[in-house]
Amino acid sequence: MAHAKIKNRFTQSESLVGRVLNRRPIEVLPRPELTTERLVLRLLNPGDERGFIDALSHSRSAVRRWIPVNHQGESDAHYFHRTMTRARVQDHEGVAWRRAAFIEHGPDAGRFVGMFNLIKIQRGLEWSCEANWWLDSRLAGQGYASEACRCVIDFALGDHPNGLGMHLVRGFICRDNPVSIHIAEKCGFVATGNQELLEVNNALIQHDEFECWAS
Repeated sequence: MAHAKIKNRFTQSESLVGRVLNRRPIEVLPRPELTTERLVLRLLNPGDERGFIDALSHSRSAVRRWIPVNHQGESDAHYFHRTMTRARVQDHEGVAWRRAAFIEHGPDAGRFVGMFNLIKIQRGLEWSCEANWWLDSRLAGQGYASEACRCVIDFALGDHPNGLGMHLVRGFICRDNPVSIHIAEKCGFVATGNQELLEVNNALIQHDEFECWAS
């Protein structure tokens, strides 16, 4: 009788171990779209090429100072397709979250506004990522960048399933880029006092580190 009880317990343990081993990790996919009062943020599609290139061509001199864009000799069309493909691949791999912002309503509905990215996503003891963005320079001063950034940072620091569950979002901003510093501070970033040399379009540029922690 005692032998039968031991055997039954062993069988139950085997069954429990089998159930645990056969379980698969729950895959948490990024939300396909985010919306704000005026904007929708989503993955780039092939039909966005004209608007993307138009914004880049009008903003290139400003954007290239802060964000790596075209490789040497690379056309804007190739850069667009590389950006679109990279966003989808990295989305699938879970290492970055890159979204384009578009005006959602009114006479300018569908107009490309800029790119708002979460990169270097790491999930370990500390879940963290870096944020960067660029805006069509013709739309500067209308609050679009701050609106989109707040949405993206809230999403990054939000708990699953409504966010990425990050503990910390970092930003690295040049000291002579006061507009981006102002946007970062409005979104809750605080300067750490640390600096880092980062390569931007084949040049090493000093950046100040900013951090925004989950509450």
